[in-house]
Amino acid sequence: MNRLDLYLGRSILSATLLAWLVVTALEGALIFLGQLGDVGHGEYGLVEAVQYSLLTLPARAYQSFPMAVLLGALLGLGGLATHNELNAFRLAGCPDSRLVRSVLLSGLLLTLVVSLLAEGLAPAARESATRLRATAMYDEVQLRSGHGFWVRSGKRFIQVDSTTVEGHLADLQVFDVADDARLRAAVSIRRAWFANSVWQLQDIRTSRFTGERVVVRQKQNDKWPRLMDPGLASLLRRDPQGLSLPELSRYMEYLRGNGTDISVYRLSWWQRLAAPVAVLSMLLLSLGFVLGPFGHHGAGQRVLAGIFIGLAFKLLNDISAHAGLVYGIPPFVGVFVPSLLVFLVALFLLRRAGRSSL
Repeated sequence: MNRLDLYLGRSILSATLLAWLVVTALEGALIFLGQLGDVGHGEYGLVEAVQYSLLTLPARAYQSFPMAVLLGALLGLGGLATHNELNAFRLAGCPDSRLVRSVLLSGLLLTLVVSLLAEGLAPAARESATRLRATAMYDEVQLRSGHGFWVRSGKRFIQVDSTTVEGHLADLQVFDVADDARLRAAVSIRRAWFANSVWQLQDIRTSRFTGERVVVRQKQNDKWPRLMDPGLASLLRRDPQGLSLPELSRYMEYLRGNGTDISVYRLSWWQRLAAPVAVLSMLLLSLGFVLGPFGHHGAGQRVLAGIFIGLAFKLLNDISAHAGLVYGIPPFVGVFVPSLLVFLVALFLLRRAGRSSL
């Protein structure tokens, strides 16, 4: 790494951190506003809403990082272009390919640091946020390590082994206790979900204790009007953002072994892998814009262009990813197509800027 790499890297890093700080602050405000409707539910107050917002912020900030990189690179490189420093590099014999290498090197280092922090901090913080919100809003829930939790509903104690992102419950054990604390029945349920105002159950095995006898009955399907609060089940669904990549891989294997659909989790896994590619594509795009159409525009115009392009990229990314779920397209195709399009546009702008400089 020589002086050119350090100089460009410092410009990109400082502007990107500033842009990321602003974007993260806006994300935090939106999260907090979204929690105001739940304030007053149980013990969930303003303090808990602030804590929840702060704990979920790292995951949301990581998702917004490509947009922050685009804004920061447009500002940092744009400032160099405004003072003709990039042109001075090129006139001194520095080819555009050398500038691209320096920008990508800075992006790789920045992406590596942010990815390590996000994989280590964001999932743990998101999991803590879920626990905080659930225990504050519902007194009857007791979370445990791993995938599941315990719920008390009157004289009924429910142990849930795992949940899905849709709020489905898997591998439940329901214990009905009499007034004298004797166990009346134990029910094993393979899967449960709330639909049409009732709980839909699959693969039910009931062991009822009557005196010295145990009566066992099995049913393929059943409907219960009451199992637990549906809002609690939705709140405790297993969010992919609350899992690191290794944990997400293990959880997908666990769900696959239970015959559960893992398409949403597989999509999240590929989105994590595609995030660094999106960051590098954004850096190339910003360099192409700065060497081309936005080289001598003001900072305000570059910020507006960055916001518009960043929002358009996020929208395209979401549409492409979820369209893959609907139409059965492999998830890696859906998540990498937007970054590939950005990369091709960046190459076009860089080649045109190279021809115009001759």
